[in-house]
Amino acid sequence: MPIRPLVLLVLAIAPASFAVEPTPGILAVASYQGADRTERLIGAAKKEGELMLYSSLTQDDQLKLVADFKRRYGVTVKFWRGSQAHILQRVLSETRGGRFEFDVLETNAPQIEVLAREKLLQKMNSPFTEQELLPEVMPAHGEWAPDRLNLLVYAYNTHLVKPADVPRSWQDLLDPKWKRRIGMESTNVEWFAALVESMGEKPGLDLFRRLGDNGVAVRTGHNHSAVLVAAGEIPLMLGIYSHDAERMKAKAAPVNWFVLPPAVVLPSAVAVSRRGLAPRAPPRRRGAFLRLHADRRPALLHGSTPRAGEQELRHGGTPPGAGTPGPQGRECARGHRRLRQVAGPLQAHHRRPVAALIPHDT
Repeated sequence: MPIRPLVLLVLAIAPASFAVEPTPGILAVASYQGADRTERLIGAAKKEGELMLYSSLTQDDQLKLVADFKRRYGVTVKFWRGSQAHILQRVLSETRGGRFEFDVLETNAPQIEVLAREKLLQKMNSPFTEQELLPEVMPAHGEWAPDRLNLLVYAYNTHLVKPADVPRSWQDLLDPKWKRRIGMESTNVEWFAALVESMGEKPGLDLFRRLGDNGVAVRTGHNHSAVLVAAGEIPLMLGIYSHDAERMKAKAAPVNWFVLPPAVVLPSAVAVSRRGLAPRAPPRRRGAFLRLHADRRPALLHGSTPRAGEQELRHGGTPPGAGTPGPQGRECARGHRRLRQVAGPLQAHHRRPVAALIPHDT
């Protein structure tokens, strides 16, 4: 399953890989493992003072991260926010034009894996990856590290959808009463591939064709899609993040969500550039970013605990939604177990050339 989404993503990439050699300074920081590593990184980062982050975090979360980073390290974090697809497109466009604007990336792991295959990311030998993360979720090349999980759910407007009408199965969505009342998020390639594989390719594709014939509104942006549900523009939206739905509920918006099996959980990841725009982007502060991002305190972004459906990948962590009673909780737990399998296929194939992932009949 994890390879299929990457196939679709890679179709937009030129066949030849654009390898970038890391600068000596970045190599020195990436490989240094002395006992004073953290102190040296923080001291140098404070002197340099600035970092450029491309991220898919919500603006509220990015502002919290910026404030926390400034308070702890005296470093100003500038950020550009975009979807996983837009970040992938921007990085490829910039680097192939000889521009290395970003220091750190934080977005969905499959898109970051594409950039790793393009030889644009640097492995950072941080002790915190071993201390904090489950070994199963780390790619073999070590050029990115997963930092959070995103549970994809199905949100509905409680003013427009009665509890008794909430779908209990995928076949329920084909009922004529849902004609032109369903929306889908356009960038959920991994979600689509997971569902089709789970259902079987022929019945899965047939289901989505029939849904399309029934009339589906396609929108881009998980948070934007949640807003459309709250506003009543789309009564039922397939494939938004649970934390976006929970944010709407916390604001007393008429939004609730549910999960149909199989639950799909997407990892996000953090990665470091092999280069930067000197003198603006010295390497040492990037190490400090990973140090902060892997900090033991889970309150970094979301207060005292991670938001619903956005679980940090820590030793002994609880799967998002696993405490939910009944079938929904069991499906969330199954989705978390599937995530542990994501790294394996990526590890097995990460050395294959990009062209090898593109079907010959495309």
